[in-house]
Amino acid sequence: MNISSLGNVPNITSQITTGAPQAGFRCDPSAAARSAGKSVAPGTDISGIGTLKSIDEAARQGYREDFSIRDAAESLWRKETQTFHLKDLDDPEKSKEFLENWRLQARWDLGIQGGPTKDEVISAYIDTLRQNGLDGAVDWNGLAHELKSFQATSPEELEDGLNYMASRYVAALDKLERNYSGEELTAQRAKLEEVYQAGKSGMIDGYTRLLQDNLGISNSDAQAVRDSFSSILTEKEDAYRGALKQVNEAVEQTGPDSVWLKNHDAYIASQLRAACKAGESTARYSVQDLTAAGQIAQDYRAEIDGASSCGRNEVTLGLNLAMADMKAETMISKGLVSDSMAALLRDSRAQGHENALAVLNRALAQRESHRATGEPKGTYAPVDSAVFRGIYDAVMSAYRQNGGDAAKAIQAGASAGEKLTAQAAARAPKAARWGISMKHYLQEFYKAPEEQEVTLLGLQIKYLTNPKPRTSTYQKYVNSWQDFLSSIGGGVDIRA
Repeated sequence: MNISSLGNVPNITSQITTGAPQAGFRCDPSAAARSAGKSVAPGTDISGIGTLKSIDEAARQGYREDFSIRDAAESLWRKETQTFHLKDLDDPEKSKEFLENWRLQARWDLGIQGGPTKDEVISAYIDTLRQNGLDGAVDWNGLAHELKSFQATSPEELEDGLNYMASRYVAALDKLERNYSGEELTAQRAKLEEVYQAGKSGMIDGYTRLLQDNLGISNSDAQAVRDSFSSILTEKEDAYRGALKQVNEAVEQTGPDSVWLKNHDAYIASQLRAACKAGESTARYSVQDLTAAGQIAQDYRAEIDGASSCGRNEVTLGLNLAMADMKAETMISKGLVSDSMAALLRDSRAQGHENALAVLNRALAQRESHRATGEPKGTYAPVDSAVFRGIYDAVMSAYRQNGGDAAKAIQAGASAGEKLTAQAAARAPKAARWGISMKHYLQEFYKAPEEQEVTLLGLQIKYLTNPKPRTSTYQKYVNSWQDFLSSIGGGVDIRA
């Protein structure tokens, strides 16, 4: 990997008193991290439950941007005092101690006075760490849980997730190599590789499925995506290895805290992310390419999910998928993705559209086979691909002709929709989803919903809920496009 520079490690000696921020992720992951909703395995740190965090986020040590020395100590304290094993149920003293510590943490989180303060407890715990240090063992269950939490990585957290995963691997390997030797080191390395490869595979496979299931990319393109992920992670691993000496030397300057910090692999990983600034990747698809593809895939997934319950029809699919593809075309024109990614996005469109229409067709067939009493045969007519294609083509044609104005392009799609849906209604006169209902939708396309009759109760509800101003369907498209343009900002970084 081309390493443009290794940034100076910040003054971490002062963190114990100042709490100076240390590098982790660029943004608060709580906005993007997804809770997997899985049950908690025996031995899992469940402190995140008490603090109302998602289990996944709570599992990632050093995830936050400000993972300081004090945070590192607190993570150890939580693990030691709030990790509960089923076997502890047979030990009344351990059960009591766990509950007391859990309640203590809850009081701190809720700001309830009484008992020792958090500062007092953590400060005393740090004194113990300075005296006893940490051994060189890796918490395999904890590390496996951390890496597994990235199997549903969103586009917004993709690069940070890759950085986190690679830095955790390099820091853990360095810890093992400093504390073990001979056959024992060989066995420990093998275990680390097993855990790391499982985490990598989960992340890569999950993200590739996002693209393949929703964009409809080919098997060969999917393999190219996997290969790019592997190359990017290898490059990041090499970059972090290059920063190890610098980080370890900085940790040695932390005085009494160096006794335990040197074996806190999650903390070392956070310092690697602070120190290491990687250059451009040589992979076929860059992180920015994969981020862009993931964002378009999310738009497609929303349409496919909606179609699966008949929450979409040919009109809305035509407009919304055109909207997603106009975003892709805009990113391509601004040079935000490589030529290779531009080709992938364009080449997969036909299959992506087909996937969405197929889902809608299955949902309509299901509805048709379970018609309500009195509904005639043909109420839920099969997909009319001519309607979808006509609207989609009208939008994309207008977009290309007007210089990339998506709002005006949507107008062209709505105009085409009036003619095409009237033709569909003539072809399937018994289909309730055409005719009057669709005509009304398109006629009201530019109108904001009317306010209901104002009553005292209505005013009270409006005051309490502070609802957003009512907007037309068309205005929602305009707002969405403006939000997208704002997100790509200066045309360099498309990440949130």
